[in-house]
Amino acid sequence: MKNLNKDIKSHRPILIQPAQAAEYLDRVAQVDVPLNAKASDVEEFMAMVFGKVEVLEKFPPYAVIPVKGVIGRNLSELEAMCGCCDINDVQEMLEDCERDATITTVILNIDSPGGVSVGVPELAEKIKNYSKKVISFTSNEACSAAYWIGSQASEFYATPSSTVGSIGVYVAFPDMSEAFKMDGIKMDVIKAGIYKGAGIPGTSLDNNQRKMLQDEVLEIHADFKNAVKSVRSFVEDSSMEGQCFSGKRGAEAGLVTGLINGFDELMESLDTDVHAQMEADEENDAREEETEEGEESHGGGIGENAKYMKKLSAADKALLGVNLKKADDKMDAEEEEGEDEKGYPAQPEDRKITPKMEDAEEKKSEDAEGEKCEEEIAEEEYCPKCGKPHDKPEGKMDDEADKCDPDDPDYDPEDPDCDPDIKADDEVSEEAKKKADDEADSGKRPIDTDEKHDRTGTNRHR
Repeated sequence: MKNLNKDIKSHRPILIQPAQAAEYLDRVAQVDVPLNAKASDVEEFMAMVFGKVEVLEKFPPYAVIPVKGVIGRNLSELEAMCGCCDINDVQEMLEDCERDATITTVILNIDSPGGVSVGVPELAEKIKNYSKKVISFTSNEACSAAYWIGSQASEFYATPSSTVGSIGVYVAFPDMSEAFKMDGIKMDVIKAGIYKGAGIPGTSLDNNQRKMLQDEVLEIHADFKNAVKSVRSFVEDSSMEGQCFSGKRGAEAGLVTGLINGFDELMESLDTDVHAQMEADEENDAREEETEEGEESHGGGIGENAKYMKKLSAADKALLGVNLKKADDKMDAEEEEGEDEKGYPAQPEDRKITPKMEDAEEKKSEDAEGEKCEEEIAEEEYCPKCGKPHDKPEGKMDDEADKCDPDDPDYDPEDPDCDPDIKADDEVSEEAKKKADDEADSGKRPIDTDEKHDRTGTNRHR
């Protein structure tokens, strides 16, 4: 991170343990991102190395602000992907929550070894004088700059095995004068001002320069201790000499309000309903990620919907769920109202089937059945009039298994469909009719328009 690296090289006071600062900078330096890589690929790769960038989450009346990673200021997007926490981002999240009337309590979820000193006192003061209740929590570490920020909350909870404290500040200044002397190099600095040129490689600090840097460090340390004691009055000066404490020992020293076993337990102790909602949201997010991964591997649009849902805040998801539930309840209530004045089931207007629609569908079905009877009547095994099978004795006339029941209201003695004998005669007459038509077409026989009607009463030459 450029802020931290710059402050170390320019010998500015920093609020992070030297070993942790060096380890982090080495890890960042080892990251090799191809120049032609896509932005999405870079983001995915950085998330694998440093973890996903966490954002503000709202679970009214609570909001959770992440304070995670090495603390800096005015960071780039790439630095944020490297696991850094931008002071400006935390301030913006606090302002967002302050404007939101549904939020009454802000929780700072801290996991940071500290960072630069610039901007930290101002952020800590903002938290101390915040208009809404602030609770700090850590399950890993809240040290140096991170502890300064977290200590200003009205309550601070830590897990027993976490690390808190490290209330101190330092400036690293390498004296390379002896190394230069062994190499035969002598630095000759021409300057104006007794404090100018402090830290030039190959030189040693004079008394004035050393006093200047020491005074700056002492001033920041005094501000740090005063800020802690203004909120945590039980902390003794002996516990603020730069040492780190476990969460358990930190609670004994008054650095934290109390001990708790984890974030879930904290939320459950604050509000069981909100805790249940958070658990449900986590399960939904997990399912959405699985769906999104599946759609990305097979193609399709559901993955885009999952991405959209994922961008919604917890409050938006809750509101969406409430609206969907209301719609379902309304539909259920309308369906349970019973039947309307014509005996049709009561249904919502947007999906109601009217009597006219049902009559039209019934007529359409009858027309289709009629067409089927005319086209396939020779193949039908059931009478289209009475619906009784021709080849079964049930519903037939006595001793006539292929005839329909004369007691049926649709029975017609002259209908060939009900009497196969007539149907056979009808087939013969059809052959005669065809022969007559052929003769008429050839001119050998005139068309007889008065030909006798058949037994069904229908004209064969219609």
